[in-house]
This record gives sequence, structure tokens and C-alpha cells, in this order.
Amino acid sequence: MDDAFSNPGTWLEPLRAYPRWLVLLCVAVVAGGILALVARPLKWGLYAALACVLAVFMAGFAWWLEQ
Repeated sequence: MDDAFSNPGTWLEPLRAYPRWLVLLCVAVVAGGILALVARPLKWGLYAALACVLAVFMAGFAWWLEQ
């Protein structure tokens, strides 16, 4: 069991039996799906970070106005 994970070629080797275009298409679809799943939280994280930067800027500006 550990040998299969230490040498990735052993568990990827059966993919050579399939046409190259089919394997590449499947990998591209899976990678696109993973990217779509990861992009949404990253996008909202970016929005939250930008909102925090704006809030800090506004707080600093308000403090400056009070001086």
C-alpha cells in the first residue's frame, strides 16, 4: 500500500491503456472543476480582504479628521 503512494507511476500506469486525448480531456475536466470549486471561496475571501482594507482606511481617515 505504501509502495503505491511512494511511486506515483505505479498507480498512473493503467492510464496508458486509454487514448491520450481521452486521458487529457478527463484531467482537464477534473482540473477545471477543482478550479471552479476553489475560485468561489477565493473570490469571496478577496472581497472580504478588500472590505477590511477599506474599513481600515476609513477608520484611519476618520481618526485623521478628528486630529
